[in-house]
Amino acid sequence: MSVKQQRFKISPTGRGAIFKLKRWFYLTFYTKNMPDDVKERSRSVWLELSRRLIEEMNRRRASEKPTRITLEYEADPNNEFKPISVAVEVMEMKPIESFKVSLREEAIEAEEREKFKAQLVEMLRKARELGITPENLIEKNQ
Repeated sequence: MSVKQQRFKISPTGRGAIFKLKRWFYLTFYTKNMPDDVKERSRSVWLELSRRLIEEMNRRRASEKPTRITLEYEADPNNEFKPISVAVEVMEMKPIESFKVSLREEAIEAEEREKFKAQLVEMLRKARELGITPENLIEKNQ
C-alpha cells in the first residue's frame, strides 16, 4: 500500500471544503464497478471521518471561514478508503489596503474637455468670420 495525498483548493467556507471532499470521495471510492462490501466499508469510514471533521470545525467556529483541506490516505488494492490524516487550514480574510478608483470622475473630466474644445473651435470659427484674431484679443486685454 502506498500513501497518497489529495489537496483541495481553498473554499469560501469550511462547509464548502467538506463538500468538495465528499464529492471527491464518492467519485473515487463509491463507483459502480466496486464490490458492495468494499463500498459499504469505505462509506462507513467516510461517514465517521466527515462527522469528526464537522464536529471539530464547529468546535473551532471554522465552518464559515475560508478553508483548505488536505487528505492523506492509503491506496488499497481493493480501492477501499483508508484515511490516515486530514489537515484543515482555516484562513482569515482581511483587507491589507483599501483604495478607490473612480472611472466616472475621469469620464466626466474628459467629457468636459471635449465640450470645451468644441466651444473653443466654434468661437475661433466665429472670430475668423468677424475678422478677429486671437492676437487681437490678447492685445486688447493687456
